[in-house]
Amino acid sequence: MKVLGVTVDYPRALLASLAVVLFVAVVVAASTSSAAFGVYNTAWDGAGQLQDVAEEGGANATVVLNTSAYGSAEPNQTVAVVLSPNEAYGRDAEALRQFVRNGGTLVVAEDFGPNGNALLESVGATARFDGRIVRDEKNYERAPALPVADNVTDANTTGNLTDDVESVALNYGTVVQPNDATVLVGTSEFAYLDANRNEQIDDGEPLRSYPVATVESVGAGRVVAVSDPSLFINAMLDREDNRQFTANLLDRETVLLDYSHADGQPPLTVAVLQVRGSPALQGGVVALAIGLVFGGSRLFGRGESDSRRYTPDGDRVADYLARERGWDAERVKRLTTGVWGRNPQEDDNE
Repeated sequence: MKVLGVTVDYPRALLASLAVVLFVAVVVAASTSSAAFGVYNTAWDGAGQLQDVAEEGGANATVVLNTSAYGSAEPNQTVAVVLSPNEAYGRDAEALRQFVRNGGTLVVAEDFGPNGNALLESVGATARFDGRIVRDEKNYERAPALPVADNVTDANTTGNLTDDVESVALNYGTVVQPNDATVLVGTSEFAYLDANRNEQIDDGEPLRSYPVATVESVGAGRVVAVSDPSLFINAMLDREDNRQFTANLLDRETVLLDYSHADGQPPLTVAVLQVRGSPALQGGVVALAIGLVFGGSRLFGRGESDSRRYTPDGDRVADYLARERGWDAERVKRLTTGVWGRNPQEDDNE
């Protein structure tokens, strides 16, 4: 059987087909995630649309897996988003602290985990997440645990963070203790904190408006605290004015989606991000690709004997990469010799 002029026998064709199917399946599995609030999770509980909202507003949105990315950001034009981190930032929080103090905007969204408050403290913010679930028996979507917060501070006093926002919807969230921060959005007057989670209003659980989003100045920058990371997930973005509120928060030239301390990142995506940040790894990937492309003929064959099969000219490849990419020509030549095993001139001399 001939495919594009190449002679391929049926067993090898079947093997190649199975390899392609397996490859596609592995790529899909390795490039997606099922982690809650994950930017690579397109299910209802993922934040796969978050990057789209940022880019629709004209921002350059980047997923970062290492806090070293803050060192190369322009703080005055950058907003960073942290959604319910699984791990404590510890010493890594210093990079975020300097980022904020130099003019950056940091959005921290947390409900019941301990790491959100630890991060707020580390960067110098005074707001804290309460940790008790907020319910509203009057203003809600489908259930009191999904309250609609409609006490919105005028946009003129919030730096336009609440522009065109009349209400936001929560999904089993908590509230913010503002301390010195300014309240952006609060619940209705009929909300209460269900401390014992019995889904009833008890003594010591007063009805009143509770803050669910705040902003405060820290150094030359500012910190936004949002008491429910679910506000940003795919299933909640189009409820009430969640999408508009999110777009307002991400209204900067650069958006850093910080997943440096979050679990469940897809391995293929992690590998791609690491390669992008490492010139050495980029060179290794290109070399591997060269070997796969030109070495593939050995798998399928061309119907000729080994002595007449085409072998690329390693010297020409090395000269091209040196000229176009600035690579070390001698190193490339050694690499191609190892991949292809011989120099094409050897065939000409036989």
